[in-house]
Amino acid sequence: MVPPQLATDLQLLPDTTTISADGQVSIAGKTLSELADSYGTPLYIFDRATLINACVAYKQAFATYYKASTVRFLYASKAYLSPHLARLLSGQGFGLDVVSGGEMLVAQRADFPLEHISFHGNNKSEAELELALKLGIGRIIVDNWSELERLIRIARKSQSRPSVLLRVAPDIDTDTHKYLQTGHASAKFGFPLQSGEAKAAILRILQDGQLQLVGLHAHSGTLLRETRPYEECLERLLGLAGELYQEKGWWPEEISPGGGWGINTVEARQMPEVALLAQALQRKVEALYPQLPAPMPSLVLEPGRSIIARAGVALYRIGASKDTPGGIHYLFVDGGMADNIRPALYGSQYTAIAPEHIYEVADQTYCISGRYCESGDMLIEQVKLPVLREGDLVCLPTSGAYCLPMASNYNLVPRPAVILIDDEQICVMERRETYEDILKRYPI
Repeated sequence: MVPPQLATDLQLLPDTTTISADGQVSIAGKTLSELADSYGTPLYIFDRATLINACVAYKQAFATYYKASTVRFLYASKAYLSPHLARLLSGQGFGLDVVSGGEMLVAQRADFPLEHISFHGNNKSEAELELALKLGIGRIIVDNWSELERLIRIARKSQSRPSVLLRVAPDIDTDTHKYLQTGHASAKFGFPLQSGEAKAAILRILQDGQLQLVGLHAHSGTLLRETRPYEECLERLLGLAGELYQEKGWWPEEISPGGGWGINTVEARQMPEVALLAQALQRKVEALYPQLPAPMPSLVLEPGRSIIARAGVALYRIGASKDTPGGIHYLFVDGGMADNIRPALYGSQYTAIAPEHIYEVADQTYCISGRYCESGDMLIEQVKLPVLREGDLVCLPTSGAYCLPMASNYNLVPRPAVILIDDEQICVMERRETYEDILKRYPI
């Protein structure tokens, strides 16, 4: 029988996770031990079924509870992107929210429909904007005055009229880490609403005419666990649109309160279902509808973490251990902050399971530390596990979002392999990096 605490931790693992009578932990029918032996460690494993189920949950929730307008979903690529993943998302009817030329080119390599992509970012380079126009990216989200003037100039030179949304900083407080707050008045993203800059930027676009302004966008933060920021965001964007309609007759075709819906984590294991968000936005639009001068614009949502985080796990192998006079029992694994900077960057918390000792009593408190030459390279500062030894595996659930995209070659260590699995096949989404890959960057 699985101990109660472990049973709770197992709920953070992918949908297809099973445990055999002899204690073998499997995802999509493949044991973690076999995957580690075949593909090495560190290894990031993504479960196709969990990804698809998350997409379906969004589509079903909004089809059931949100009737105010049409809805489009754009996956937030910064959470993690590969060609295999882009094709999977396209098959689910999702578009992409990208933030760089690299993400655009990954989508192109996957034959993703580029007209279903929105290009975000607070400092898009001239080359990236030119690339977006050349590829026919569907939407460019204009973030600041410098970018607005740059895009107008580039579009005029190329005799194109790209479709854009204006990103607004709606000045909304969110209950999340300060690094994850993106919608307050002093945020690095978007035109401030309260100062009148957002309205002035809209007037500039309408007056010039080179860009086709199709909507308004905002993003309040990420790892959000309540609907209030989305509701307030929607209300403020529609209020701004109402002013523009009265003055200029302009009304958005699209409106987006962003993404950022949270997931179950070690700190908060009772994340509401996405249906709650659909219901809340429907109620908000119903309350605002008498004030709207035109039909509700199409709603655009940008989920990222809530699509991919639980689908992915990180698998490490213990290389050494150490007991200190201060009572800390270290397990040193073959990855760490270079493949998952989140604990060091903003205090993200993880739990761990020992997939080869799943039925053993977890009565040892360990600190799981990475291999990198930083005292802050701690994946988990305290976790209870069975007695573990060198060569044993450690698995960290909910590692699918924002780990690999922020990975580095710190200490010139190659980055890990990444696989996508289902009950029929294993696809290598990223091959394990080699020393040769690293050395190729250095001219001799």
